[in-house]
Amino acid sequence: MKKFVCGTIVAILAAAAVLLCACDAEQMGQLKDVSRPYTGVYACETLTLGGRDMKAKFEKLTLELEQDGSFTLSYVTAAGGEGSYRGRYVIDTEKGEISFSDERARMACAFPYEKGVVRIDRNLYGYLLHAEFKMP
Repeated sequence: MKKFVCGTIVAILAAAAVLLCACDAEQMGQLKDVSRPYTGVYACETLTLGGRDMKAKFEKLTLELEQDGSFTLSYVTAAGGEGSYRGRYVIDTEKGEISFSDERARMACAFPYEKGVVRIDRNLYGYLLHAEFKMP
């Protein structure tokens, strides 16, 4: 069984290598756009407000980046309340930056994005809100 699994993995890797080698630079850019390795669900690793840890107030806090350029910020509070916030995002992996806008595109904010981590620093009612969302 191990031999079959290893053989299958090697075959898949070989096929991927052949496909990638057959592409020119322009096609590689298109492949990158299609693959969008940054899409998925990011879990909140750090959440502070004015230096105070706020993560314990949430049972679950996730940021999901969809292939179509939409995002959903979902939460479940420790008290059992839940909700979500939706909008659009644009990511520039070259600059290491992700921009979010609400559904009505009235507000757009850019934040650092690096190695699967979204870092959000924002002034909220005179306090610094700091959050880090990481891809598991």
